[in-house]
Amino acid sequence: MNMTDKLTASESETGQHRYFFTILTPTYNRAHTLPRTYESLKKQGFQDFEWLIVDDGSTDNTKNLVQQWQKDSDFPVRYYWQENQGKHIAHNTGVYYASGKLTVVLDSDDLLADEALVHLKQHWDTIPREKRHQFAGVEGLAAYFNGQIEGTRFPKNVMDSDYIEIRSKHGVTGDKKGAVVTDILKEFVFPQFPGEKHVRPSLLWKQLAHHYQFRYINEIIQLKELQPGGLSSNRFRLRTKNPQGFRFYYREEINKHGKYDGIGKKLNNCAQYVRYSLHSRIGYRQQQREIDTPWLWLLSIPKGTLIWLRDRIKLRHGQ
Repeated sequence: MNMTDKLTASESETGQHRYFFTILTPTYNRAHTLPRTYESLKKQGFQDFEWLIVDDGSTDNTKNLVQQWQKDSDFPVRYYWQENQGKHIAHNTGVYYASGKLTVVLDSDDLLADEALVHLKQHWDTIPREKRHQFAGVEGLAAYFNGQIEGTRFPKNVMDSDYIEIRSKHGVTGDKKGAVVTDILKEFVFPQFPGEKHVRPSLLWKQLAHHYQFRYINEIIQLKELQPGGLSSNRFRLRTKNPQGFRFYYREEINKHGKYDGIGKKLNNCAQYVRYSLHSRIGYRQQQREIDTPWLWLLSIPKGTLIWLRDRIKLRHGQ
């Protein structure tokens, strides 16, 4: 197949969905990077997709840019604005409105690789129809603009596994990008905590791992560049400003996702749970009731409490 051909999906392939893919882009003040994201979509060889942009309260020129693209683009461009609530809530909003059979989450400072949609569609089609209900989607690699793969490749060029197994058993690291069945994403949304604007993205993928597999492929799907002011720029501030989300994350790690974890990691997860519970003003008695392995939690109280005290000292001194 010539990758430069403009391919479209038949009605039978999309079923009740209007498009085969929704490209979902949550964004916040990224008018300076969105144009290159747009250009990467124009290069796609597979054209049965919509671009769904969820603006999480931008104060720059994002809206005007999108309005111009809506007039000029060969593919549908949809735009929703919401009060600033965090990327995970913008994700939830986008999934609610998505019309594609599969959804590709594309950050507003990233690019879709030239042949990404072709590869995702081809690999999805290789999954036997009678087994597709077992799969959440297809996931490939992320690379930096210089071509360097982020993290590690998958052990095989094509393999079926889940997020927890691929990371904990096979040791795969780094951000991975792909397409997820939209109807499944509508069932698994990020939790929202009052006053907080961040939840770890892996929370969702770990929840999916208990119900679905992915087809993993060693092909680059997205290209990325870390931006100043992005989520990775100040992890300490990010975590201490969103303790309820991190407390929820580590509680799930302890109670649901520890299949491949050794004792050291389990103890560390418990310590982090204590740390963020204390930041959330949740006392030890309630913590104990929430944990399925209270003896591990008990052993972790000194470490978790000391980390919490260290955090408070750093926050008091403006670090």
